[in-house]
Amino acid sequence: MDWNKTKTIFIIVFSILNVFLYSMYVNSYNEGKKVEVLGQTNIEDELKASHIKVDPLPTDVKEIAYISGKTKTFDETDTVGLTDTQTFNYTMNGGLTLQSTLKTPYPLQKVTNTTLSTFVETYAPNGAVYKLFSIDKEKRIAIFFQTIQKHTIFYNESAYIKVMWNEENEVTGYVQTAFKNLTTFGEENTLISANQAVKTLFEKGYLPEYAHVKSAELGYSTLVPLTETRVLSPTWRIHVEVQVEDGKMKEVDLFVNANAVDGQYIDMQDNKKQIERD
Repeated sequence: MDWNKTKTIFIIVFSILNVFLYSMYVNSYNEGKKVEVLGQTNIEDELKASHIKVDPLPTDVKEIAYISGKTKTFDETDTVGLTDTQTFNYTMNGGLTLQSTLKTPYPLQKVTNTTLSTFVETYAPNGAVYKLFSIDKEKRIAIFFQTIQKHTIFYNESAYIKVMWNEENEVTGYVQTAFKNLTTFGEENTLISANQAVKTLFEKGYLPEYAHVKSAELGYSTLVPLTETRVLSPTWRIHVEVQVEDGKMKEVDLFVNANAVDGQYIDMQDNKKQIERD
C-alpha cells in the first residue's frame, strides 16, 4: 500500500467532511436567526396593532448572581447620634421594624425626590443605601427601597423605609426595615433582556391596548421567603403608562423574573398593600 497516497486521500475526505459539516452549521444558524427575527417581527407587529408604544430600553443584559440576606433586628446601637432629633420604638414587629417620631417636624419646603432623599440620608440609620421609589402626595407617604450594589430590592417587607408628613409638608416620622449581611451566592446567571420581559408581559395579557412602556430597571425581588433569611432573584421592573376607564393614563409598575429559565410575571400587589398599610 502506498501510505502517502492513502494519507492524501484521508486528508481530502476529512476536508470535504469538515466543509460539509460547517455548511450544515451555517445553514442551521441562519435558519435559527430567521426564526428569531421573524418571532421578534411578529411581536413588534402585534404590539403595533394593539397601539402599544415601547421606548428604548436597556440592551446590555448583565449576568448577576442571586442574593441572600437576613432580616435585621433594630436596637439602640442602630440609632446612635440620632436620638437628639427623634424618639424611637424598637419593639414593633419584634424589633424587625424601627419606628421613628421626630421631636420637631422636619420641613420639606417642597415634596420632591431631592428633599425626601436628603431627609432619609440624614435621619434614618444607614439611609444612604435606600433609594426613593414612589411618592403619594394624597396619602402623604414616600416609599424608599433598600439597595445592594446599586440594584433596588423591590417591595420586600424587610427592605424599605416609609416616610410620613403632615399637611404643612413637614416630616413627622418614618418606619424602617432592613436586611443585614446581604451577599451574593452561586454563579452569575444569564438574564432575559428588558425587551424579552416586555414580550412576556404582552403574551400574558398584562399590557393592554394603548399602553406605553416607558422604562426598565434591573433589581431584585424575593424568590424564597424563609423565617429569617431571604433569597432574592434578579427582577425586571417595567414602568408602564396604561389607559384607565375614563381615558386618562395611569403609571404602573410590572415585574418579571429576569432569570432566563423562568422569565415569569411577578405579582407584587400584596407586598405593595402591606408596605403602604404598615
